[in-house]
Amino acid sequence: MTTIPLIFALTFLGCGEKATGAIPAAKAGPAITMPTPDGAGGFITTLIASATANFSPTDSDGATFVYTRFQFRGDGTWAADGYVEAMDEKMECTEAGTWAVEEASSTTVGTISWTVNDTSCVGRDKGASSRAQLTVGKAGISSALFR
Repeated sequence: MTTIPLIFALTFLGCGEKATGAIPAAKAGPAITMPTPDGAGGFITTLIASATANFSPTDSDGATFVYTRFQFRGDGTWAADGYVEAMDEKMECTEAGTWAVEEASSTTVGTISWTVNDTSCVGRDKGASSRAQLTVGKAGISSALFR
């Protein structure tokens, strides 16, 4: 006989108003700790939000040089995996360095410079720098006009 009141009590307790959980906080974007020119925060956020694939960081003739994965970070550093291909030989390599925004005209277009601080890529030198106006989308860099 004690089972019926126990089942009734458990059913009654289980039927009350349900408490709703807290709404999860919005996912924070990547932290930006590097110097940021006025109006460039949106561009930096867009650039560091995704990795770029299959990007050629030079517009020179000769051997093919491609970053298969190129990631800018909010602390002013970048890292890339890639390869140099000359004749019939393809040599995998990595690079890393620093970067800075010179100006941004929108959240998707800005001029940056980046410097190679470490490289294992054939024909590339530490200290080499590039400057380009980049157009960036969800998939990373979509175009680069080298300056």
